[in-house]
Amino acid sequence: MRNVAIVGATGVVGQQFVVALQDHPWFRITHLAASPRSAGERYGEAIRDPATGRFAWFCDEEANESILDMVVEDASSLKIEECDVIFTALEAEQARQLEPSYAKYKPVISTAAAFRYEPDVPIIIPGVNSDHASLIDVQRNRRGWEGFITPIPNLSLIHISEPTR
Repeated sequence: MRNVAIVGATGVVGQQFVVALQDHPWFRITHLAASPRSAGERYGEAIRDPATGRFAWFCDEEANESILDMVVEDASSLKIEECDVIFTALEAEQARQLEPSYAKYKPVISTAAAFRYEPDVPIIIPGVNSDHASLIDVQRNRRGWEGFITPIPNLSLIHISEPTR
């Protein structure tokens, strides 16, 4: 079981990471991180709309009670040494600042376009271009990192890996 952090956990995409990973057989969510505005709050409170107090959950599936009870960390001071993998759901500008500090030590799976077009950053589409994973070693060597960044494909490419129905 790998310990994972979800950065940008309070946003719509971060919530989708929570749903996808909360009962995953290979991953255990150990850290949730977001902006300083949410840091220090329990996740269930951090995802409430500040204007209305309503629960702002954007997924059909519910979050586990244990996840809702986790304290959200400030993404800029995430305890990465306690994580095996970091999933990020950040805007490109935030990703450009934070992801390299994570990737220096850990694998980063990103939704941002910040590094998507760099020659040593693989965009791996399972079943389509698995050979691009060899760029991870190139990236590590070039940047002096122990970890790496690999962004997910943008929405126009993601359907390539889906089977036709």
